[in-house]
Amino acid sequence: MLKIFGGMIIGSLMTMILLGGVSAADKVLANAQTLYIEQIQRPDTITTILLLVFSSIFLAFLTLWPTKPVLDTKKITKQLRRHC
Repeated sequence: MLKIFGGMIIGSLMTMILLGGVSAADKVLANAQTLYIEQIQRPDTITTILLLVFSSIFLAFLTLWPTKPVLDTKKITKQLRRHC
């Protein structure tokens, strides 16, 4: 992603310097926007796999989280009466 971004910046600077004018800058901007939209619509397989792995680990962690045991109030009050 960084290589593409750096390439777009260098390419746009070279194009604007060599060709000059607003039309060249508009073409470079349009190309960058279409590339960005294509990447959003079609994510990388590595990104998708990492997202699925982390979300499954997080959901498993949440389901296996130890719950706090429910206290039996009658038993506690009975024990407190014995000690008082």
